[in-house]
Amino acid sequence: MLSILIFAMNERVGNNLRELRVQHGLTQAQLADQVGVARVSIVAIENGRFIPTIETALRISKALGVPIERIFWLKDENG
Repeated sequence: MLSILIFAMNERVGNNLRELRVQHGLTQAQLADQVGVARVSIVAIENGRFIPTIETALRISKALGVPIERIFWLKDENG
């Protein structure tokens, strides 16, 4: 049941983490180190399989030096 809830939530949250990370010249491992998470967490976030906690999202925002809303957003009903 919990995994279904997380999956449904992921369909409503978009991100462009991969694009921003690449623009900043960072590998997944480098960003993970700066944020304080495992590389697999960055992979899962980039692939839309995981929504980070607000703390992790804020750490990602700080590491990339961009506002959080440039990284994550709520999708409307049409995607």
